[in-house]
Amino acid sequence: MFMLGLVAPIYSPHAVAKIGLLQAHLIGVLQALVFFSFAWMWPQLSLPKFTKSIATLSLYISLWTNWVGTLFVGIFGAGKEQYIVNQDLVPGATGFWNLATLLLINLSQLAVLAVLLAIIGFLGCTWTAKREKAANLISMAVFVVLLLISVFQTFNPEYSNG
Repeated sequence: MFMLGLVAPIYSPHAVAKIGLLQAHLIGVLQALVFFSFAWMWPQLSLPKFTKSIATLSLYISLWTNWVGTLFVGIFGAGKEQYIVNQDLVPGATGFWNLATLLLINLSQLAVLAVLLAIIGFLGCTWTAKREKAANLISMAVFVVLLLISVFQTFNPEYSNG
């Protein structure tokens, strides 16, 4: 992700919204630091195996979709002046690209679950060790709920982005 963040601005002569590529550049570089931080602490998390895999999947989906969504905004356009306006709708894009970009950016909210599970695992909560099935069920339920919320917000952008 670090390397992709660094090379994202190469496309800038052909991009509709150059500010979107700048955002993709910054997001790629900064999120790579998040990946490095999580990679450092991941082996020390005391979470059940399934819950840890949910956290891993949430982290990968959220960070990559955020970066790719931002890259799409730059490539396919978000206006010359503004990055994302009108509740995440991209004014320069219509149809598929608008929905794809909005879905990708909405999926980045899965980072909340990844960070929450990482904090719980890093603190070494004894509750998760004693109740492995409950921890697995709760983490899977929150994962599915966040996916459903992302899809709902994609097709109902008036509820997206507060």
